Amino acid sequence: MANTTVKAIIKDGNSIYIAGDFNYVGPATGRGVAISATTGTVDPAYPKVNGIVNAVIPDGSGGWYIGGAFTAVGGVARNRIAHIMPDKTLDLSWDPNADNTVNILLLSGSTVYAGGAFTSIGGQTRNRIAGLDATTGLATTWDPNANNTVTALAVSGTTVYAGGNFTSIGGQTRNRIAALDDAIGLATGWNPNANNTVNVLALSGSTVYAGGNFNNIGGLTRNFIAALDATTGLATSWNPNGDNMVNALAISGSTVYAGGLFTSIGGQARNRIAALDAAGLATSWNPSANSDVRALWSPAARCMREELSPTSAVRHGAKLPRSMPPPDWPQAGIRM
Repeated sequence: MANTTVKAIIKDGNSIYIAGDFNYVGPATGRGVAISATTGTVDPAYPKVNGIVNAVIPDGSGGWYIGGAFTAVGGVARNRIAHIMPDKTLDLSWDPNADNTVNILLLSGSTVYAGGAFTSIGGQTRNRIAGLDATTGLATTWDPNANNTVTALAVSGTTVYAGGNFTSIGGQTRNRIAALDDAIGLATGWNPNANNTVNVLALSGSTVYAGGNFNNIGGLTRNFIAALDATTGLATSWNPNGDNMVNALAISGSTVYAGGLFTSIGGQARNRIAALDAAGLATSWNPSANSDVRALWSPAARCMREELSPTSAVRHGAKLPRSMPPPDWPQAGIRM
């Protein structure tokens, strides 16, 4: 597989020569692969995925749940969500069969939470958000019924936090961000009321961090990134004040890593990726990405999300190697 245009092909004996605009030719791995954490080599045993992968989470036993816009895994029909076993084979008994894109996955106990654009999953009508039995793939009774796309999920105790483009979820008006009980999916009283899309959520203690395309959330002006009190939903004093969209967050200790389209955040020029301290100021860490960053990962984070194109991971991450994290990584955090 070449990474761009092939303009000529000729066979000479047992060899085939190709020419074109490419600068890399490699195996046709599909759009999600496992790579070695030490050598960086691709694991050829991983089943090929025939479409975009938006979400990857470990199952806790060495396997993976994946979600996206694909329709087959390892040559077997799997619509937009699948489970890959620890032995790298497709789980033939787990098939929730989503009717539209899955954007985000989150495993909590025996439940796989899914968010996206679907209206049917796990054998039931479930509008854009669902709880799935981690063993059977069937939809649980948990049914928040969002009226528009869900793009972010996080869980703390008995509360599931959701973000996206919705204006109604859990039986209540909730603009683009909500807290839902984990029993039947009703919205709690927590209501930060974002004025535009919430792309990503991350949790740390009593704080819910949000990133997106908003400029008002939690009752205050907060440009593209905010910290919200997990009890009241009000914005805290933490205010990095980005100048463009935030797509990815990851937390390590007292440091919040952010990725997106911004060129200024935390009071400093930072091109699309930054580390922010407890006061919301940018640290000296400055990788300076030359294009948008859409995926970040840290061991302390709570869920993972990325989209894999034929040549790179481009959803919630800057152009990253075409890969899934290795199976020994812990369940990781928001966008990926």
